[in-house]
Amino acid sequence: MTDAPALLQRRFQIAEHMRAIYFVTVEESIKPEDVLRPDFWLHVASQLKPYDLIEVAVDSCEWRMELVVCDVWHCGARVAELNRIDMAGKEEEDQSVGADLRVKWRGPVNKWCVVRADGVILRGGLDNKNTALETLTAIAQERQ
Repeated sequence: MTDAPALLQRRFQIAEHMRAIYFVTVEESIKPEDVLRPDFWLHVASQLKPYDLIEVAVDSCEWRMELVVCDVWHCGARVAELNRIDMAGKEEEDQSVGADLRVKWRGPVNKWCVVRADGVILRGGLDNKNTALETLTAIAQERQ
């Protein structure tokens, strides 16, 4: 017999029984550094526990983060960044009309949107990009 360590059955669990995975969408004004602050989690801290995973996505699709909960208390949570992805890229030319109207994905809340150059959403909640492009064309024609 060997003295090498072996995993005990009671320490072998289905992951879903041991931790939760949350998906969070934040507004554009929220920066990656903001979600790392313990007080950012104030309103949901009671739902979290150590080892929970949190996926954070920003409405503008500029970045995405994966976090693990390290500690929780009544007014906050300490999280650690596991991964951060910069998703900002060059916009496709077929998504714009003129200098001020564009089609953009604005996250799972607003979905596909027609937005002005200043970021104001003119029409949101569109289910797919083709519908958004058609809406963009219609709005551009209304403006003429």
